[in-house]
Amino acid sequence: MLKFFRRIRYNLMETGKTSKYLKYAIGEIILVMIGILLALQVNTWNNNRELKKEELKMMKSLHKEFSKNIVKFDKKFKQHLIKKESINTIMSIDANLFTIDSLWSLFSEVHDSPTFDPYQGIYNSMINSGRIELISNELLKEKVSGFKDVQIDFREDEDNVRTFISENLHKIELFEKTFDNYAFLAKKAKISTEERERIKKKYIKLIESESYESQLVFLDGWLKDVLIAGPELRNEMVLIVKLLEQEIEKHEN
Repeated sequence: MLKFFRRIRYNLMETGKTSKYLKYAIGEIILVMIGILLALQVNTWNNNRELKKEELKMMKSLHKEFSKNIVKFDKKFKQHLIKKESINTIMSIDANLFTIDSLWSLFSEVHDSPTFDPYQGIYNSMINSGRIELISNELLKEKVSGFKDVQIDFREDEDNVRTFISENLHKIELFEKTFDNYAFLAKKAKISTEERERIKKKYIKLIESESYESQLVFLDGWLKDVLIAGPELRNEMVLIVKLLEQEIEKHEN
């Protein structure tokens, strides 16, 4: 093809048809430019197609990870709700009417300190590598990039509860020597009726003490922050999953 165009140029030059040669040269330049532009356009189209494929793959992975995190969150948050119920129960019951096993169950639930630790392998890899910029939906990109801050805020509320329990409730229990029968606590041995009654009296004494009740009031206050922030965190995850589903559907159609 190049030899063909070169032969035409030579013929025009030899015959002295300068004006036709110039027109031809200009036309040839235009054709070359058009060819280059078409090649660039095809290359750009191919690159965009590969980026879209990578974006789709990443969004599917994120969707799977966030969906698993919602399930994981629900399990952990349920423990916080149980803790709230147990606090209310201990503060309102006549402990003498409860069995020692029921009282121990209530104490265990109050002292339980669950924390939501989301799966973040895909998320962290995407953020650290800058691949989040592949997400074309600006709202989705904003929600995904801001999720870490919302999750950290919730974790701080959970840690506040755990720290309060460790620094306050545990100290009172140690001072009162409430949990002094480790065989019973571990449930590794049969306890005599007399021993069970002795332990129950210590539980009742602790429940009825003003110091323990006041600490439960403070604990309930710390827990309130968790119960407020929890649904907000879950709503963010649900919204991200919904946006991901919408974008995945667009890319696949």
